[in-house]
Amino acid sequence: MVTLSEMFLIVAAFFTSMTTAIAGIGGGVMLIAMMPGFLPVAAIIPVHGVVQISSNISRVFLGLRHIEWRLIWQYLAGAVVGVLLGSQLVLDMQWDMMPLFLGIFILITTWMPRPSGTARFPFKFVILGAFQTALSLFVGVSGPMNMPFLLRENLDRDRTVITHATQMTMTHTLKVVLFGVLGFAFGSYSVLIIGMIASATLGSYVGTKVRGHVPEEVFKKGLKVLITVLSLRMIVRVLM
Repeated sequence: MVTLSEMFLIVAAFFTSMTTAIAGIGGGVMLIAMMPGFLPVAAIIPVHGVVQISSNISRVFLGLRHIEWRLIWQYLAGAVVGVLLGSQLVLDMQWDMMPLFLGIFILITTWMPRPSGTARFPFKFVILGAFQTALSLFVGVSGPMNMPFLLRENLDRDRTVITHATQMTMTHTLKVVLFGVLGFAFGSYSVLIIGMIASATLGSYVGTKVRGHVPEEVFKKGLKVLITVLSLRMIVRVLM
C-alpha cells in the first residue's frame, strides 16, 4: 500500500527528472530538497541516490551518441578515489543536521557566480570526480558542481546534458554501493524506490522530447527561484 508521502515523492521524481532532462541540472537538487519530512533523515541520501541512478542512466541511454568519452574516464578514476576516502568519514555523520548543511550547500551552488575563463590544468576531471563523489556521501547531491567545468569545454547542449548525466550515474552508483556495504536496508523502501524509479525514467523520456522547445534562460531563472525556496524550507525546519 502506497502512502500519501510515498505518492508525493513518486510524483516529485517524475517532475524533477523531467527538469534535469531539459536543463541538464536542477532536478536532483529539487528532489532531495523535497524529501525531508517525508522520509527518515538517514534514509534520504541512500534512497535519493538510487532514484538518481535511474534518472541519469535513462537520459544516458536516450542520448548515447552525445557522450564525451574523453571526460568520462578521467571522472570515473577520481570518483573511485573519492568514494574510498569518503567512506572513512560517513559513519561519523550527524544525520539530524544533514538538512541544514544540505540547504546551505544548495544555496551556495545555486547562486555562486559561474567561473569564467578556460581552465586547462591537467586531470581537472579526475580531481573533480574525487571531490564531488566524496561530498555526495554527505549532502546527497553535488551535480551542480561539475556543470561549470563542462560548460568551459564548449560542448553543445545535448553533449553537455548527456555527459553530465553519465558522470552523475557513476557518482550515485558508487555512493549507493557504499551505503549498501555499510548496511543500509534498501529493502525497507522497495515500494517507494520502484515507484520513484519508474516515474523518474518516464520524466527523463518526456524531458528529452521537449528539451529543444523550452526557452533555456527563462527556465533556468524559474528553476533557481524554486530551488532557493526549497532550500530555505530545509534550513528553517532544522532551526525551528
